[in-house]
Amino acid sequence: MPQPEAADLTRRVLAHVDANTFDTEKAVWFEPAEAFVSQRRHDADVDMLKRTPHVVGWAGEVAEPGEFVTRDVLGVPIVITRTRDRVLRAFVNVCAHRGAVVAEGCGKARAFTCNYHGWTYGLDGRLTGAPDRRMFEGAHLEERGLREIPVSERCGLLTVGLDAAVDVKSHLVDVEDALSHYDFGSRRHYETRRFDVAANWKLNLDINFEGYHIKYAHSETLAPLVLDNCVADTFGRHARFGIPFRHIVDLRDMPESDWSPDFPGILAWFLFPSTVLIEVPGSVQMIRVYPDSGPDRSVTYLTQGALGAVVSDTDRAWHTGLLDANCEVLVGEDIPQAESCQRGLRTGLDHVVFGRNEPLLQHLSAAWLEAISEPTVCA
Repeated sequence: MPQPEAADLTRRVLAHVDANTFDTEKAVWFEPAEAFVSQRRHDADVDMLKRTPHVVGWAGEVAEPGEFVTRDVLGVPIVITRTRDRVLRAFVNVCAHRGAVVAEGCGKARAFTCNYHGWTYGLDGRLTGAPDRRMFEGAHLEERGLREIPVSERCGLLTVGLDAAVDVKSHLVDVEDALSHYDFGSRRHYETRRFDVAANWKLNLDINFEGYHIKYAHSETLAPLVLDNCVADTFGRHARFGIPFRHIVDLRDMPESDWSPDFPGILAWFLFPSTVLIEVPGSVQMIRVYPDSGPDRSVTYLTQGALGAVVSDTDRAWHTGLLDANCEVLVGEDIPQAESCQRGLRTGLDHVVFGRNEPLLQHLSAAWLEAISEPTVCA
């Protein structure tokens, strides 16, 4: 029996297949090229991102007391953990002594110890140990814990803010009903890979939310597997893009009660401002994209998740194979297109055009522009 959400998406796709159509926008959109090359726009983007909540992981990564994960958001290292009384906490992952990180990777710990000078912090962020403490009389060490930042657990996802004033609790309200059909809270971290890209961060995100390029840029990888009868939905500033597998047409003559519980295709969720969840039956990934040193530099983190604990060599080989295959597409096909566009945008092109067949690119651009003009979102 399919989930209601999956069944609805499947019906919409089948209707598109019959009509030889796909979801569209009402008009074209002209985006100024300066949105991708201007230092002024880059600075505005970074300012907006610093005061916006970010989805950075799955709640299942820190399901038990002592479990922790580390992330980098806009160059800020953070650590998220669950205390012994099961309270979710997040901190800037920086030692108050000299600024070194106190936690690396992910795992389980009773405390965090800086490997530079041995300062130790409890899971609640308090400084609990400093070698030769008497040498720091007058430094008020009791006040020099890890700097706490807002964190929320909603829809099975971890959301953080880089500033204490950022409201993380309501960030996913608009998309909560749609996300509730997925068991994100059980997802676990498998492996994360980082890619430095010579392209604007928005170009790296755009490529996930239009099917127009698939038959050309992915002619031998994705194109043989999917149809272009895509469906697109928006939820406030968030969005969802459904790319159906070709075998979806086999469901036409099958009773809905016999359909799979999952949507037979790729679901790409855009979680404002720069997180992408990729859900495929049996696989889950998270992509996080941030601007880097300038408008033509960005960082992409691709995380392979697991539906549960990965304990066997067979499981590990399967997840590594999935990640390798997706990295091949990302590095061999997607990133080169983004970098090519970035070079082209510096030649004096005045605008880029988002067609009616690229509705979510229009949505993303409008959402970012709206957020840039807003004051800080406070709790």
